[in-house]
Amino acid sequence: MEYRTYPFLNKPISVFIYGGDGDMLRHGEDCQQLLDDMFSLGINTIDTARGYGKSEEVIGKWLKGKNREEVVIISKCCLPAFGFIDRVRVKNIRKDLEESLQALDTPYIDILYLHRDSFSQKVGPFVEEMNALIQEGKIKAFGVSNWTAKRIKEANDYAKEHNLQGISVSSPCFSLAEMVKDTWKGSAGCVSIQGESRKEEREFYKDTQIPVFPYSSLGRGFFSGRYAHDDEEFKKNLDFFAKGQYCYPVNLERLKRAEELAKEKGCSVAQINFVFLLNQDFPVHPVVSSKSKKRMDENIHSLEIHLTKEEIVYLDTGVR
Repeated sequence: MEYRTYPFLNKPISVFIYGGDGDMLRHGEDCQQLLDDMFSLGINTIDTARGYGKSEEVIGKWLKGKNREEVVIISKCCLPAFGFIDRVRVKNIRKDLEESLQALDTPYIDILYLHRDSFSQKVGPFVEEMNALIQEGKIKAFGVSNWTAKRIKEANDYAKEHNLQGISVSSPCFSLAEMVKDTWKGSAGCVSIQGESRKEEREFYKDTQIPVFPYSSLGRGFFSGRYAHDDEEFKKNLDFFAKGQYCYPVNLERLKRAEELAKEKGCSVAQINFVFLLNQDFPVHPVVSSKSKKRMDENIHSLEIHLTKEEIVYLDTGVR
C-alpha cells in the first residue's frame, strides 16, 4: 500500500479507501474480520455515511479495538431523505454529525462530507458551520460529494476571503466508465468527472490539486472484470443504476480496450481501470467496497502496474 499526506490532516491516507456502503455493513452484519482484513492490507481509511444503514455502527464496533489515531474515518451528512427529498441545509449538518459520532462511538470524524449540493443554498453558511465544527474538535477537515468544480471554487474563495479552512477533498463519480446519464435523484444530482464533456472539471482538479476520493470507482461493477464487452448477458447482470448510467457504446468500447490492455499486461480489467485512475494529473484515492481480501489485494497491486501516457489516453479515447 502507498500513502499520501495532506496539510489538512496530520495522518497518512491510504491510496485505496475502503467503502462502507456494502450490503454487509448496511445490514449490520458481523464485519469485524472483513475490516481487519482490509486494515491488514494497509487500508487505514474508511468511507461511510449517515444514511448507509448500519454501516457506522459496524465500523464503530470495529474501531474499539484499534488505535483511533491510526485510522482515518470519512463520513457524510445531509444525504437526501426518503423520496429523494433535498436535505442540504446548514441545520442538518450538526444533527447528522452528532448521530454519526454516536454511531461510530468516536469523539471526532477525520473528514466530513456534505453529501450532494443544493444550488438554492449559498456556500458561505456551509463553510462557516464546518469551520465551527473544526474549532470544536468534532471534525478535522471537510469535503464534498457530488459538487461541481464551480461550486467548490466558490466555497474555497469564500473561505480564503474570511480566513477559514476550505473544502479539502472532493468525492465525485469517477472511473474509466463515463456516467452518460444520472439515474440518481435528489438535491442537485450526481457529479461525474469522466468524459470529454467534463474536461473542465478535471482541469480544475489538476490546477488546484484537491484530492479526489471517487465513488463508483469500478463503474458499479462495469469494470470489475466479471463481464466482457461482447457478453450477451452483460446488461442483465448489472444493477439498475449501472445499466442506466454506463451501458452505452462509448463505455463498451472503453471496456474492450481495457480487456485488450489487460491481456497485454497480464493483469485484470479491474486493475487496468485503477491504473487509469491512479495516473491522473491530480491525486486520486479510489473508494472500493470489496468483500474479498484477495480481490482487494489484487486491486492494491494496481499500484505496481505501469501504463504509458499514450496507453492511458488510448484507454479513454481510443486514440493512439
